[in-house]
This record gives sequence, C-alpha cells and structure tokens, in this order.
Amino acid sequence: MIGLAAIGLLRRDILSLLKDASKHKAFWLITGVFFIMLFGGIHSSNIDYYLERMRIKIPFLLLPLAFIGLPKLSSPQLNGLFYLFLLMLSVTSIGVLTNYYFDYQALNENIRIGQAITTPINHIRYSLLTAVGILLGIRLWITGFYFKYLCERYLIKALTAFLLVFIHVLSVRSGLLALYVACIVLLLYYILVNRKVLLGVLGLAGVVLLPVAAYFLFPSFQTKVNLTRHNIQVYQRGEIGDYSDTQRLVSYQMALKAAREAPVIGLGTGDVRDGVEATYKEFRPELPKRKLPHNQFLFVLVSVGWLGLLGFTVCFFGPLFINKGYRDWLLLSIYTVVFCSFLVEATLETAIGTACSLVFVLILLKWGKSETDRIEKLYE
Repeated sequence: MIGLAAIGLLRRDILSLLKDASKHKAFWLITGVFFIMLFGGIHSSNIDYYLERMRIKIPFLLLPLAFIGLPKLSSPQLNGLFYLFLLMLSVTSIGVLTNYYFDYQALNENIRIGQAITTPINHIRYSLLTAVGILLGIRLWITGFYFKYLCERYLIKALTAFLLVFIHVLSVRSGLLALYVACIVLLLYYILVNRKVLLGVLGLAGVVLLPVAAYFLFPSFQTKVNLTRHNIQVYQRGEIGDYSDTQRLVSYQMALKAAREAPVIGLGTGDVRDGVEATYKEFRPELPKRKLPHNQFLFVLVSVGWLGLLGFTVCFFGPLFINKGYRDWLLLSIYTVVFCSFLVEATLETAIGTACSLVFVLILLKWGKSETDRIEKLYE
C-alpha cells in the first residue's frame, strides 16, 4: 500500500492531481471513511488508541488519491495482474495443503477445538483472499485470458477449480460464507438481467449442493460444521465456554449495549476498547476473554454512533452505485466478499484487513470497467 501511494502521489504535482480528482466521485466518497473516523476522535479521551485507529485508516485517505494518479492499465495488463495473484495464491495453497498432509491428525484436532489450519497470514484474511482468487479466476476463465500460450487457459481453469476445493479443505467459515453469498448474488442478478431463470436456478442449486458434497468429502469441513452446530447448542443453553463462535456472539451483545451510551455520535473512535471493556465488567464480569466487536458495522456504531455508521456505509459502499458500478460483476462480487467479512470481523481494524478490503475495490474502480466485464457476459 505504501508503494502504491508513493507511485500515485509522487508521479504528478498535487494541484493537477486534485484537479483530476474532482472527476472521480467514487474515490472521493471512499476518503470519507477516514474523515468520519477522524471526527470521531473529537470526543475521545483515549488518545493513544485513537491514533492507533487512525494510523490503520490512513490508506482510506491516501490510496484513493494515489489510484487517481496511477497510469491507466489495459484489460490484458489488468488480467495479467490477476493471473499473477492466482498463481501466487495457488502456490501458497499447495504449501498449506502439504503442511496439512504431514500433520493431518494434529491439525484436524485443532479444527475440532475451534482453531484453524496453519496459513501464511491470518487464516480469516487468507480465506477471504482465496474467495477473491476464485472470483478472479472466473474472470480470467470467461475472458479467455492467457499470457503466452493458449494452453494456459486450461491451467487457469484448473487453478480456479483447485482453489474451490482448497477453500473447503481450509474450512474457514468467513471465506466460505463470502464465496457462497457472492455466487448467490451474481446468480440472482444474472436471473434478473438476462431472464434465464432455468440456468440461474440450476446454478443456485449447485451452490446449495456444494457444501453438502464438501461435508461428506472433506473431514476438515465436516469437523467445522459439527463444531459450529455444537457451538450454537452451547450458546442456546446460555453457556459461553472457550469457543470463538460464542465469544463472537457475546461481543455483538456487548457492542450493542455499549452503543446505547451514546447512540447518535458514539463513544468516540479512541474510546471503543474502554467502552466495551466497561460494558463487559457491568454485564458479563465472569468472562475472562473480552473481545472487541467482531463486526465492522458494530465497531463503527460504537465508535461514531448511528450517524457515523450511516456515513460509513454510504462512503464505503456508495461507489458501487455511482455510474451503475454494480453492472461490473467482478466489482459487485468483491464488494459482496467485503460486506460478508464485515459481518463476522472488524476487518478494517487491521492493516492487512484494510488492504484486503480496499485495494481490490480501488483496482476495479480504476481499471475494471469494460463491456467484457458486464454481468450479462458472465454465462455467455
């Protein structure tokens, strides 16, 4: 992100860059996320935590301007970048599977108690990147891209199918949820746009049957499903235990209670942690593990209230509706992946989460719009 910012901001003088920026409403809208969280610090008392939050949000200020200053990429060049990403993701996935194979019993036991298969980066972020990689592979597949040799088209199909299998073996629910929902959204939109109901319904049936088949084919996936079912039963009994699912649900409850202290403007960007901690002490003092809201929308709600949450939602997701950006099926699907991640994680509260969410969106807003990317072309 630092490299992209440096290239985009330094290759042109700032005045011409700002003049050109006036033509890009989507990029200006995204910078609003930074200013919403910035103003949330006016009534914050914990300045150190406030500065930490704002450091992580700096890409929302600099990267949109930087992308405006970056030179235009042709469709083949953009596909080449996606191809490189697909290759890198596939290589690292092979490494993950190799490690899983040689430590099969131990890693399956880790999954059974709520842990994850070892990945190069945080397993949740890695699963989301895998979901994105599958969608990019589909883009390369339907556009018929190849770098040098025609046979690379078969390689792209094989790698996309491999990642589809891999994400089920990895069995991280955030990535699986994001992938399934993105596929469902695309299929529903395809039905609405092209009026091909039968083909769309068959596709939806395939999406529904895929996890059913995965349950019987992959032990790691079956273990994760059984664990999720067990955690729900534990929570329904009023117990918490040492489970990530139950602790996540409690974090939602505590966030909503904390938000009631200042529903309109929030507790302040810097006071989220202290406010949630105080809520735990008041309502669940017996819990040793006290998590911040595992939901980006709730994190923003506690920080800057309902007004700030409304502004955040408009600023981050608004570009999807500027100039009918949702007609770019890949942009729509990437936004869907990000939205799903926001539901189960405070994605933007880490640097890598910000990178995963922001960079792909900006790439597609800058270079992704073309007739060949329209959702009408997806199944032709």
